[in-house]
Amino acid sequence: MTLKCNLRKLMYEHELKTFAEVIRLTGVNRNTITHLYHGHRLDKVQLGTYIKVCDGLQCSLDELLVYE
Repeated sequence: MTLKCNLRKLMYEHELKTFAEVIRLTGVNRNTITHLYHGHRLDKVQLGTYIKVCDGLQCSLDELLVYE
């Protein structure tokens, strides 16, 4: 079972074309957004960071993260 992040899909759905737009909405730093987008080091990201992303993109945690 692995953890997957749907940031790429959510960016598409919200018509966000750049990381800068995501950073502006969420307040999360560029390195973390890059890791989420590419699905790297997801286990190292703090829960509070995921919540900031969800708040900024107006989505739920289960829309952002999938455990398969």
